[in-house]
Amino acid sequence: MQTIATRAWRIPQLIRNIYTTRVSAVGKNITVSPPLPDKLHDLIYAFRESKVLFAACDLGIFDILQDSDAPQSVADMSSKIGSNADATACFMDTLVALELLEKTKQDGSWLYSNSNITKQFLTKSSPHSVYGYIKHSNEVTYPIFGNLESAIREGSNQWMRTFNLSSEDFFKSSYNTEEDRIRFQSAMHSTSQHFCHAVVTAFDLSSFENCCDLGGGMGTMAYTLCQYYPNMKITVCEVQSVVDSARHFHPPLEDYPNQGNISYVVGNFFQTDLPKADLYILSRILHDWPIEKVELILSNVIKCLPSGGCLLIAEALLDEDKTGPKSVLLQSLNMLLQMQGRERTAEEYKEILENKGFVDIQTKKLEPSVRLDAILCRKA
Repeated sequence: MQTIATRAWRIPQLIRNIYTTRVSAVGKNITVSPPLPDKLHDLIYAFRESKVLFAACDLGIFDILQDSDAPQSVADMSSKIGSNADATACFMDTLVALELLEKTKQDGSWLYSNSNITKQFLTKSSPHSVYGYIKHSNEVTYPIFGNLESAIREGSNQWMRTFNLSSEDFFKSSYNTEEDRIRFQSAMHSTSQHFCHAVVTAFDLSSFENCCDLGGGMGTMAYTLCQYYPNMKITVCEVQSVVDSARHFHPPLEDYPNQGNISYVVGNFFQTDLPKADLYILSRILHDWPIEKVELILSNVIKCLPSGGCLLIAEALLDEDKTGPKSVLLQSLNMLLQMQGRERTAEEYKEILENKGFVDIQTKKLEPSVRLDAILCRKA
């Protein structure tokens, strides 16, 4: 009978050809295992780095440092977050190693402060903060990825196995209170603000008079549109609870002087009575859904579009051979786990859109840092 230990002993014999040899002091060749490649090492340890980042945000480390008048010691931080001093010291030094904090010595004491990247993106007070998305990643994405094996076997989302809730019930609970709604929409807002400018300028949209952003959240895309197209009337179509919370995301008037062109309408892109528009936008919507729901959404859009009207789609596109980009493939797995959706190639979107009657389909690959691409198509 072959045991696990026996199999483990035989593995080096089976792959001996990739081993190196060294000569011992007595002249005997000794088989030596090769070092673990950096690529594999980084893959094995990557989740630890993510969790350190998530924990730092959850503990309020970056915000405490940002709000302090001077760099803080371990004792200061331990007192403020109510933590063990030794563990806090190890944690803070790890954040320094990850280049999220800086460590300096003053009067014999080691002090900590935020790095520039942390000040810009990880503090709640920064206009470029992605804190909301990190919180969502920690509370939702991180635990649900623990059931990736089940998602692969079943081809289904993993809400029930992870949270003992259906996906519908989970999102209802996310919208239970205004605080819940703001927290969830903050996650979406904190990522969308970084790509909206590239998306709305990917094509010349100046000829359109009325735009409707379907599932447009708190209006990040809409506010960006009004900066570039001051004569365009823009409607954000969202569910009632999101519309009710949208006032929390109104940007300063001096930065968006044409924001009076934006209005909010309660609606649902699964229904046929969409707000009238000659340009519809679906930004990070289609990747949420399996093909039958994608086709339903597109059917509703083309029914409501006037002849010559257009649809602008913002999605991260897979390469045609589907082996990259890596970030898009990982996001596709995320969509499987959370929504039973997936990312698609430009050719796949083209085929779906043509089958629904759209013509003049244009695709524009945006800069890699945008992490989204744009598709514009027209109703004949």
